Amino acid sequence: MRSFYFSIVFFVLLQTISCNPQSAKTELSPALLLFGSLGNDQTSALEDKFQSIQVTTFYRKDGIFQFQDILIEYKLKNPKENTETVEAFLGNPNEISYNSQTNRISGQITQKEDLFQTNSIVFSYSDFTKRFKVFITLKKDGKIISLKDLTTTPPNPPNLPPNSITLPQISYENSRSIIGGTEYQVIRVKFEAGSDLSTFTRLNAYIGRPNIISMAADNFNVVNYISAASYNDSLNYFLFLTPELNASYTIFVVGSNDTAKGNRSLNTVPPPPPPSPCAGSVNAPTTIGNCATHCLVVDLVGNQMQFTAKATIGTTTEEYLSLDTASTTPSGGTGPTTLAWKELFSPIAAGEYQTDLRTFDVTTYNHSCVVLSSYLVLDGLDGFRDNYISGKINVP
Repeated sequence: MRSFYFSIVFFVLLQTISCNPQSAKTELSPALLLFGSLGNDQTSALEDKFQSIQVTTFYRKDGIFQFQDILIEYKLKNPKENTETVEAFLGNPNEISYNSQTNRISGQITQKEDLFQTNSIVFSYSDFTKRFKVFITLKKDGKIISLKDLTTTPPNPPNLPPNSITLPQISYENSRSIIGGTEYQVIRVKFEAGSDLSTFTRLNAYIGRPNIISMAADNFNVVNYISAASYNDSLNYFLFLTPELNASYTIFVVGSNDTAKGNRSLNTVPPPPPPSPCAGSVNAPTTIGNCATHCLVVDLVGNQMQFTAKATIGTTTEEYLSLDTASTTPSGGTGPTTLAWKELFSPIAAGEYQTDLRTFDVTTYNHSCVVLSSYLVLDGLDGFRDNYISGKINVP
């Protein structure tokens, strides 16, 4: 139906042109433009939404690698709407371009959005001598509605301090610590007590593998390091965290001011592992304590470990007796058996008393040892007395 309609319109148009040959030239162009506009979307003009834009370049050197950091700071004339985003495009001046027909930028090396709403975007590039062209855009629903372009100026590398300076002596201490569920080797590097650090404008430490990390030929930069740390003035040390608990490291500390530079180094030894939670445990069968007064008797019958607490009373003057036995894991968790408890009141005869026998299957217990304990309380003519015994038993 639509094609039939357009056929009629086109036929009427041709008839009009043929009946008025003098006006054919003036009337044909608007007609053809009308048909052309039906099949092509027109790109709307860009708006001027940016109040100001500033580009600053910085020189940065990490070991033997030299970088330039390109900081783009901007201000908009009006606050962004929810569907608006700011995005910057970085490229070589003769390659990056904006096509007004497609409303797209092409030829860029990289692009980045101001995701954190900081009114700034930062690019880093490994050649600090290069000049770049930057397009910064304001997009609405993904479409560019405002655009500015700028050309960067490469940063100048700082001059190396020409003289040498002696850093104070350094030392380290390390330990193991669980942080966020992961065990780390924690290394703190300190200057000797009372050191005057006020003359230094830069204090950095670098950690790496022995025989791999090293000072560069300029005695200022460090090569092949794993990570770096700045000096913490409030804590008075450099801090490194590594999940490699048994690794040794070499650490370089570099200090400088405008006219002088210096460094020191040290080698670390990993901290000793924590003692085994089952250190000091003994095999069953065994007795813990003295059964003439208070003890734990442990036995192993096949796969069954069994134990009981015993107390011996030599008089009839006790008015109260409490005796229990319990089990826990080496770390203090719930043990494989429940608490056994015996409580007696006057009259209490002289003799031996014991808790009910507790038994567990060693094949279903997941630790290398079990901690057994017993608590005895007596009260009578001799006053209140108590006694606590415990021991670790190997679980085969």
